[in-house]
Amino acid sequence: MKKAALIIATILLVAGLIIGFVALASAKFNFHAFETASLELKDYPVEAEFRGIEIHGNTEIIRFERSSDGTAHVQCRETKRNTHTVEAENGTLKIVSEETSGWRNPIEISFEKEQITVFLPKDAYETLAIDTHTGDTDIPEWLRFGSVSIRTSTGDVRSRASVSGEISIESDTGDIFLDDLSADAIGCRVSTADVWMQNIACAGDVYVKVSTGRTTLNGLTAKNFTSEGSTGDLSLENVRIDGAISIDRSTGDVTFNGSDAAEIMVKTSTGDVTGTLLSEKLFKTESSTGDVHVPFCTSGGKCEITTSTGDIVVRIADGTK
Repeated sequence: MKKAALIIATILLVAGLIIGFVALASAKFNFHAFETASLELKDYPVEAEFRGIEIHGNTEIIRFERSSDGTAHVQCRETKRNTHTVEAENGTLKIVSEETSGWRNPIEISFEKEQITVFLPKDAYETLAIDTHTGDTDIPEWLRFGSVSIRTSTGDVRSRASVSGEISIESDTGDIFLDDLSADAIGCRVSTADVWMQNIACAGDVYVKVSTGRTTLNGLTAKNFTSEGSTGDLSLENVRIDGAISIDRSTGDVTFNGSDAAEIMVKTSTGDVTGTLLSEKLFKTESSTGDVHVPFCTSGGKCEITTSTGDIVVRIADGTK
């Protein structure tokens, strides 16, 4: 009985693949021929003044542009099933994606990306809060905010906007890119994704938590830097921390390249810890099965490095140690 059911299931699967291939071939492999929804461009004017921006998206790409006529408005590429409401209330511009379900609104298929484009007359706003699912978010360098809070599932987040307060970004599988910006504090949390920061000036603390993914820092100044993670490499190049660097990894290499802090603490299980520091340190190292090569210094801040099976190879950048 089970064998017969398996044979029938296999036949049905093969038949489905053949039918699908024939359908694609008849459409000359033009996937747009199977679309059941077309995107419409709708413009939503915003007449009331606002100091903050709040966006609840779904699958849309979220972008920001300077307004050419000095007025705020929002353009949405949307379908009949997935529309948007745009209104400014109590000093906050709220943009909400509204998906209509039910038998009267069948599932729509479109291979084009829905999009929310916010046209702004000013460069500075108090708050930006975004909650979205699969759409990417891109924040340009000409914008300034008091605080930025972003939550996404699979969409990538790219930001070059400076913030006087805190930047907080959470993602499941979407990557985070921060470039050429300043902030008072930065917190990035991802599940399975990469975190990349370049040319960042942070007056306070930077925190990065990664379950599975690579973290790359290239040009970062901050008061303290803390990173936790399960699986993923961490690279620190030209990172200058006034206080402490604290790193805890299960599986992943940690690499320093011309970086430093008053105190450094690194703990890994199977990853190597290698690279160059800018100033002498009082090293305390421990590795169960890995090789250890660090300079002997008589001054400097504390540097504790612990691994289980990884190597520890660290030197001082001027080459004398």
